[in-house]
Order: sequence, then structure tokens, then C-alpha cells
Amino acid sequence: MNKIAAEEVANILNTWYRAIRRNDAEQSIRIFEEVKPMLAEMEEDQEVLIYYSLLELRHKIMLYDTRGKKIEQQEELTNGGSAASHMTSYYYYLFSGAYEVYKKNYEQAISFYKIAEKKLAHVHDEIEVAQFHDKVGKLYYYLGQNIVSLNHTRQAMEIFKGHGDHDMNLVSTYITMAGNYTEMGKYTEAEEYLTEAIHTVRKAGDCFKEMQLLHNFALLYAAMDNSEKSIQFLEIVLDDQAYAASDYYFNAVFLMIKELFKVGDHKRAAAFYKEGKERSKSAANKIFDAKIDILYAAYAGDGEQAVKDCKDNIEILFQTKQYDSARELSLLTANVYRSKSLYKEAAHFFLEAIKAEEKMKKVEGM
Repeated sequence: MNKIAAEEVANILNTWYRAIRRNDAEQSIRIFEEVKPMLAEMEEDQEVLIYYSLLELRHKIMLYDTRGKKIEQQEELTNGGSAASHMTSYYYYLFSGAYEVYKKNYEQAISFYKIAEKKLAHVHDEIEVAQFHDKVGKLYYYLGQNIVSLNHTRQAMEIFKGHGDHDMNLVSTYITMAGNYTEMGKYTEAEEYLTEAIHTVRKAGDCFKEMQLLHNFALLYAAMDNSEKSIQFLEIVLDDQAYAASDYYFNAVFLMIKELFKVGDHKRAAAFYKEGKERSKSAANKIFDAKIDILYAAYAGDGEQAVKDCKDNIEILFQTKQYDSARELSLLTANVYRSKSLYKEAAHFFLEAIKAEEKMKKVEGM
């Protein structure tokens, strides 16, 4: 039986990557299903096999970004060593960095992105440059370094605007811009970006992405202390079967529990807490568990045990380097205890929030 030429497979891989770069989930899935069985019939070519393994990871990351599909255990990648092409080496560091961001290993992600940035100087492709800045912008947003994030994201946004087939990439930059402006208290600017993004997504008919944007509106209104409006958006999001079945469920339910407790609806908050705990059993999501356990202990717990539960779970967030969540929930817990006139407990959690802030600042940038 004749072997398939490596060049033929490489051409299909290039088409696959173009679909991935556009965040075209449906086409990317179709090409993945077409090309995977071809590898067994392909003439031996190590460079093409490495390229495939890199694109497979990038495909998985794209499906998480666009469809909330959890990435299962990932095999260790290889960059092909000194024999690898420049682009293969660049993709290795870029995609490895993106995977570390997915795993919330932000310091490791920075290490990969630093090397990718050096290699990017030799890449003569505007979209690759935009993709790099988009990813780095998201990383700095997660680290709470808003100005740095905005700078990178703007660079990506301006490039994508010049290419008509990258609307979904533009939406990605709009979401990051909105997230940064929300954290900076610039709510009008944040709302403008989200509104532009949802118009684009509705025009494209991407229902899942629309739910993602409604989730982002919920985050915006929560930051504005408009819990009722935030809850309204979350109800729409969690009623959507595809979104509720995705990995984004955990972020949405965390926010729902928090906002319900804030408005004093302890009964519904407890119901979502119970549902979330049940769902997380199969997902083994210890960060989610720690976050909602803090909410439940702070708002619904009582006495010394509740304080201990808050302390223990905030410590889990520190151990897993979730400094942004540790800061947010330490502040929340401090304010809850202050409202109960438990000033000693409140002071402890205010200090924890300061510690988390300091930890975030110590994460070495690029």
C-alpha cells in the first residue's frame, strides 16, 4: 500500500492551523477528524509529526476557549531540538505557554512566552504577531496587571481589525479589554467593548460565544454592585444546556453563589452551592471547591469553624498560586466579618488580601 506523502499531510495541517487561528471550532474539528487517521498511513517525517502534536494541543486550547471543553491529560510535547524548523520551535513555546495559562501556571507561562517572543522577531506573519499579543494580554489580565494587558491586547486588536476573516479573534480581544476596564472601574468602556463583541457574535450565529459574553456582562454588573442584574444574566447562561455542560459552568456558578449571598438570598445560594459541589466531584476541581467553600463559610457559616474554613481554603488558593482569587475572597471575607462587627477576624483577612496583592506583584513579567 502506498504511503501518503508527508507534504500532503503538512498542507492539510496548514489548513487546520488557519482554522484554529480564526477560532473556527467547527472547521477545526472537521479537519482534525480528517487528518488524524492519515498519520498512520503517512511516510515517515518527524517534523510533520511534531507539527501535528503541537497543533493538536493548540486545537484543544481553542476548543476550551470557544466551547469550554476541558483539556484532558496532555502528553509532553517536544520542540524537535536543533533539527526543528524555526516555526516549529516558535509554536512549541507559544502553545506550551498557552497550555500553562490554561493550567493557571502563570509563572511557567511567562517563561515560555519570553522564549516565544525572541523567536517572534523572525516570524513575518502579522496574524502570528497578533496571536502572540492576544495571548500575552490575557496572561497579564489574569495577573491583574491591567495596563500591561491593555497594551498587548490593543496591539493584537489593531492587527485583527485589518483582516476581515478574524472577527472571532477580535471578539477575544474585546473580552480582554472589557475585563481590564472592569477591574479598573471604567465600566462604560467595558460595556462598550462587550456590546460590540456581542453584536459580532450574534451576527456570526455563535450561540455558545454569546453565552460567554452574557457571562462577562454578569461579571461587569457584579463589579458595579448591581447584583440583581448580574444574577439575571447568570440565569440565562446557566439555563443554556451547552454552556452549563461546559467547563465554564464552574465560573458561572461561583459568581451566582457570590451574588445571591450578597443580596441575602441564602436559600438559592445554598442550592447552587450544593449543586456545584456535586458537579465538582467528577471534575476534581479543588480550586472551585475552595472558592465556593469560602463563600459558604463566610456567609452561611457560624463561629470559629467558619473562620477556620475560610482560612484553610484561602491557604489552598495561596498554595495553588491563585493569588487573584485569594485577594478577591480575602477582601470579601474581611468585609463580611467587618459587617458583623468581628473586627479581629476582619483584620486577619484584610492582611491576607494584602499578602495576595504582594504575591501578584512579585510574579516576574516579560
